Amino acid sequence: MYFLIAIILIAELIITANIVCLIVSVDKKTIALTKKITESKPKLKEALKSAKDSVTKLVEGVHALCKFAEKKKQEYTMSIARTILIYLLLFILKGKSKKCLSAMQLAIALRECWDCGAACN
Repeated sequence: MYFLIAIILIAELIITANIVCLIVSVDKKTIALTKKITESKPKLKEALKSAKDSVTKLVEGVHALCKFAEKKKQEYTMSIARTILIYLLLFILKGKSKKCLSAMQLAIALRECWDCGAACN
C-alpha cells in the first residue's frame, strides 16, 4: 500500500515539475516578446504616422482632382452653350422672319432651361 502511495506521489512530482518547466519557458518567451514589442514601438508609431500622412495627402489629392474635373466640366459646358448660341444667332440673322420668330422662341426656351438648370445646381 505504501508502495502505491509512493508511486502516485512521485508521478505527481514529475507532472508538477513538467508543468513548472513549461510555465518558466513560456514566461521567458513572453518576456522576450514584450521586449521586442517595446523596442519596436517607436518605429511602429513613426510608420503609422507616415501612413496617416500619406492617406491624408491622397485624400487631398482626390478632392483637388474632383474640383479640377468639376471646373473643367463647367468650362466645357459654357463653351458648348456659347457655340450653340452663336449658331442660333447665325441662323436667326440668316433666316427669314418666320424662321426668326421660331428661332427666338427656341432661344428663349433654351435660356429658361439654362437658368432653371443653373438654379438647380
